[in-house]
Amino acid sequence: MADVDKLVIAGEIGRQTALEYLEYTFEPGVMYALAGRNGAGKSTLLLTLAGELEPVSGEVTFGGTPPGDVTNAGNIVRVSDPIFLPDLSLGEHIELMQRKTKVDLSDALATWQLEELLPLPPAQLSSGQRQRAFLAIQLYLPTQVLLMDEPERYLDTHWQQCLTTELRNLASAGRIVVVATHSADMLAACDHRIVVGHHG
Repeated sequence: MADVDKLVIAGEIGRQTALEYLEYTFEPGVMYALAGRNGAGKSTLLLTLAGELEPVSGEVTFGGTPPGDVTNAGNIVRVSDPIFLPDLSLGEHIELMQRKTKVDLSDALATWQLEELLPLPPAQLSSGQRQRAFLAIQLYLPTQVLLMDEPERYLDTHWQQCLTTELRNLASAGRIVVVATHSADMLAACDHRIVVGHHG
């Protein structure tokens, strides 16, 4: 089947009304940027690609089936705002994720310099530390498609560069990486740029 392991959209994105018609094939091993002004539809497109929002018309498929289909469970991960359970320390969050996903996050903790923060509850972390922790937990899940909504927010220049490197590595390892971003560095690091809402 020609569509296997590709994420394909051919339809109109939007909620009640169509924002834009898109026809695009996302290939494994490639890092894509979604660019456009605020409100143009970048987040809506990510939700549609993730199968969390139906296209207004047309279809989205991953490996020939809709992204929200049970056969695609775990294949597509959308990363947006950091979400943590308030009663757990960061270390307990990491433990839970490792048990649930069977993924060893020790390298991620080192990459994102989180070891000293493990005893703390997320509420005591700065917004930048929370974002680093959230990325460390989410980026390395065993998924085939990684959809990211402004993952550079709250990060300083050093950590934005670290994020860009990690995303490039994940794409090089064969994932489809799609990033909605306003960061010039992130846009420059991507292989392809899709401008959403360019007709408006």
